[in-house]
Amino acid sequence: MFKFKLVFSVLLLLFVSPEVMAASADEIQVYTEEANKPGEFGVEVHVNYVSTGEKVPVYVGEIPSHHNFRLTPEFNYGFTEHIDGGIYIPTIRDANGNWFVEGAKLRLKYIGNHRDTGFYWGINGEFGSVSKRTEPERLNLEVRPILGYKTEKWHLTTNPIFGITVSGNSHTPGFSPAFKVARKATETTWFSVEHYADFGDVNQLGNQGQVTYVAVDTEISGIGLNLGIGRGWSGASDTTIKTIFAVPF
Repeated sequence: MFKFKLVFSVLLLLFVSPEVMAASADEIQVYTEEANKPGEFGVEVHVNYVSTGEKVPVYVGEIPSHHNFRLTPEFNYGFTEHIDGGIYIPTIRDANGNWFVEGAKLRLKYIGNHRDTGFYWGINGEFGSVSKRTEPERLNLEVRPILGYKTEKWHLTTNPIFGITVSGNSHTPGFSPAFKVARKATETTWFSVEHYADFGDVNQLGNQGQVTYVAVDTEISGIGLNLGIGRGWSGASDTTIKTIFAVPF
């Protein structure tokens, strides 16, 4: 019951205090080896706010990222020791305070091993149907390899992500790698640097966006928490505050 009260209180605070938090991406996360155990349900709530971003739409129908707020619950389930899956329901609030439900996304993740230390690998596939308010094409596919290495004090992870538009005329994959370097502070707390890049289509790679986050991962009363503040390093990047709440059941 405490978990529900804590999550509800945080979400209520975000709704009544929109200027505290506001994002153009529904999920800002580097995937690691973490996965639900077989038969385990969980909920992750992604909360992102862009304090400084684009004020003009990049394409017709887009909600500019400046001062927009993203709230995305993900309901996930562990199928086996190596496979879990989830469904996302992305929502967005624009700078004028209007809320929209953007559609839905399905994902399936495979993790090859679950070692306490050493190298691990996996892959995540995601298919989404969303509105043109947040994506130029409605149907999209993402393939996200997961490569990581852990010691008792350090955790290094990279996701070389490829995104493909299923609808529309162009199906050339886009390349947007991400990586995370984390250092253990206590038994339940890690400090990290996360970096997210966008290089555009693989046939004409270019620097379209670079954002680096200073983040902390911790646990409060059994609820996982990731909190980060990110700064853009190019004209096309945003300054964003992100939070992820992970609630196991």
